[in-house]
Amino acid sequence: MADTKPVVNHSMDLGAFVIEDCQGYEGLAEGQIMDRTKANLCQFYKQLFELKKQQKLDMGGEDGEILEYTRSAYAVTLPHSKIVLPRENPPPKEKPMTKWEKFRLEKGIATKEKRSRMVFDELTNDWVPRYGAGSIKKVQDKYNWLMEEKPKHVEAGMDPFTYKKNEKKLE
Repeated sequence: MADTKPVVNHSMDLGAFVIEDCQGYEGLAEGQIMDRTKANLCQFYKQLFELKKQQKLDMGGEDGEILEYTRSAYAVTLPHSKIVLPRENPPPKEKPMTKWEKFRLEKGIATKEKRSRMVFDELTNDWVPRYGAGSIKKVQDKYNWLMEEKPKHVEAGMDPFTYKKNEKKLE
């Protein structure tokens, strides 16, 4: 029996890694199916290596040298896929507007922008949280270690820091 190469009849999409063999596999022995699969894979790898050569020439320097040092010598940028796969579910329906959104549009009220959690602190020249641990208020309290002694403190018989804490509690 003479060795005959299998006829390769397929369409390929390198971007999606898809080989579509147009010939049927019915009535073929396992060895023939393996031969056809090997031939299809060989064609696929051949096209991949041609794509790699082309990309190497497009972006490389002399002798195929890679000029981008972040890329591997074996990397290939795949083209966009030609195959468009259908969605499993229908596209989502647009959500109806809430009563507040309708009212806001009728009255022309602008949407409220969210405040950022971080605030710039001039004392430390850095961004600190607006609230919580290490917040701007706590940082300012930490840097206010120097305070004048006023007659109110002396009359109350307290140091200025304790007096200030009590004033904050009363507010």
